Amino acid sequence: MSFQLSRRAAMRGAAAAAVAAAAAPTIALPGREARAALPGALGKITYRVGSDYWIANADGTSAKLLAADPTGGAGSGSWAPDGSRFFFGTADGPVSVRADGSGRFEFPWGSGEVGEPVVSADGRFLFYTAYGRLSYTATDGSWQTGDQVFSVPDDGLKDFAPAVSVDGTIVYVHGTYVDHGDIYRVDTSKKTTKIVTNGSAPDFSPDGAKLAFERLTLGAPSTRHLWICDAGGGNEVQLTTEALVGGSFWNRYPVWSPDGRYLLFTSQPASTGMPTLTRIDVETKQVTYLTEFVAKPTWQPVTGNFVERVWGQTALGTAIATSRYNWADRGVDDGIRPQAKVVVLSRDDMYQDALGGSALAVAKEGPLLITGKGSLDPATRAEIERVLGDTGTVYLLGGTLALSALIEQQVTQMGYTVKRLWGNSEYDTAVAIAVEITPNPVAVIVTTALKYYDALAAGAAAGANPGTVIVLTAGDTMPGATAAYLNTLDPDPYTGTMMIGVGGPGARALVGGYQHGQMPSWGSLEYWPVYGATEFETAVAVAEFFFSGPRTAAVATASTWFDALTGGAMVGSCLGPLLLSTPGTLSPQTEAYFNRTSASIKYAVLLGGPLALKSTLVTPLGAAISGPAQATYREYTETYRPALTAAKRSLTTADTRKRAVGGDVRAELPGARTQRPTRV
Repeated sequence: MSFQLSRRAAMRGAAAAAVAAAAAPTIALPGREARAALPGALGKITYRVGSDYWIANADGTSAKLLAADPTGGAGSGSWAPDGSRFFFGTADGPVSVRADGSGRFEFPWGSGEVGEPVVSADGRFLFYTAYGRLSYTATDGSWQTGDQVFSVPDDGLKDFAPAVSVDGTIVYVHGTYVDHGDIYRVDTSKKTTKIVTNGSAPDFSPDGAKLAFERLTLGAPSTRHLWICDAGGGNEVQLTTEALVGGSFWNRYPVWSPDGRYLLFTSQPASTGMPTLTRIDVETKQVTYLTEFVAKPTWQPVTGNFVERVWGQTALGTAIATSRYNWADRGVDDGIRPQAKVVVLSRDDMYQDALGGSALAVAKEGPLLITGKGSLDPATRAEIERVLGDTGTVYLLGGTLALSALIEQQVTQMGYTVKRLWGNSEYDTAVAIAVEITPNPVAVIVTTALKYYDALAAGAAAGANPGTVIVLTAGDTMPGATAAYLNTLDPDPYTGTMMIGVGGPGARALVGGYQHGQMPSWGSLEYWPVYGATEFETAVAVAEFFFSGPRTAAVATASTWFDALTGGAMVGSCLGPLLLSTPGTLSPQTEAYFNRTSASIKYAVLLGGPLALKSTLVTPLGAAISGPAQATYREYTETYRPALTAAKRSLTTADTRKRAVGGDVRAELPGARTQRPTRV
């Protein structure tokens, strides 16, 4: 079953794409990573000893305990695509640990026994067996529970042992027991098709072309041998025989090596009769015995991640660098970046009018740039021309006191359509921006304009979640313009617009405005408070509420607002969160977030130059997101221009889960799955 949704479709929130996403999990698959046999260099091997998980070198030496499972759960476990985290099922739910056994977290929900977990190709989703049915959840634990992959007729049989290919195809065992059934494939319409009769324990090769499985043959004695077939089930070939594997007629749990050369499995050679971890070269059929008394192996892939700095010599230069990171030259297909449709322009000396600008830029598909308020900066002008060419739309944020009439004239003379969004205050301007994004918001973020931290983290989140907008408060006070806008909406969290208070002041203003009758049309208020004790914790809370398993996440300094403003639009377009840090040391809350989400994050981005975020942040940030392979550091500046042969960056789909409301398909925010709204 291949689940795919293009980045641009996700950004647009197009109705057709939304309906397609409603039918299946939205999993971006950029041509990497597959189940346990994830492509990459050969890492360590893991296996079960009793109910615990051990890790050893690829030759079986230097074995040590990786993770204990006191519940006695079942399954082999599964590695993240980069080898940074190991996931396994217990009798209480999924558990994840780092490659060295540290950083253990238990998913924040108890579902009973979870077995045979496997990580999706992009590291974002965990597929597993629960109550005899296939389910899935986010690898960062951001969902309250799991969802079933599909519903099937009750034929008395159960579903076990999912495997996920590099292209997103899902196969599983349908039968009486986990090791006795047939192998089925699920297609995009959720139709199931039997592809292998009498097969179990399937595992895709790293390139997705082959499927290894075990087959039971009844007799005296009964035997289990390994077989290989095409991914679609054709061209079955038996791999193991008693003669080949030391007289063993019991060969089980095949798993491919990350380079596709070997299979690991458990055999029982006649010389010992003991369950032995065994490796076979698929081409030469050479067999190597590694260690005894083990079962259910996995093989850790080793692939690299990236720490990227996006910056310029000035705040304006950094804004241009964020634009170049995301958007291609007009009319040039570089294979990496899409074409921008608009440019959003704000003043470079104050942030208030631009706090909703990140969401606008993402929704309208273009960069957020800055300029002096009197006339158009030449470098900004050149960047507008680079991404829009001869025609396009430029949004001006704020009135003529913010961006002068001369700037509007200059942009018009360049051949562009100008749309000025403004009001008598920053609160009116935020409302104008929100209405421009959508007249019928799925969710409204209410946050303060008096300090920039909360709103800038919220801007990236609003942009990455279609139909989400931002309105502003004056600290704990609800301004009249904001109250009037909110009064036009239905705050029912299930059939109307979800209300989310980001930051303590924003949440208190939302509640206070309701309690003081500023939104008289509201009969009641249920809302989600999203905040922490500090700006760093609030940014993490925003990331956890609005994102599930992001591929990209960015860090900006909390000391100034420039980089977070324009960088929020950049990372929101990459469908990732914006985190905050102090300049010289990676903030502990931010580091912990990257550590916990390391299974999915491929790109950690530093916004701004070494004066904004010092080079001392590079190493701990790379360590937080990476497995055995050291993160590669690279920089993008105002002159960034990719080679046409460069590999694609993140630019993957958001986890905008869908639900039907009155015939409309609406995005469901991840946090709404894990938290009940607070009733006032």
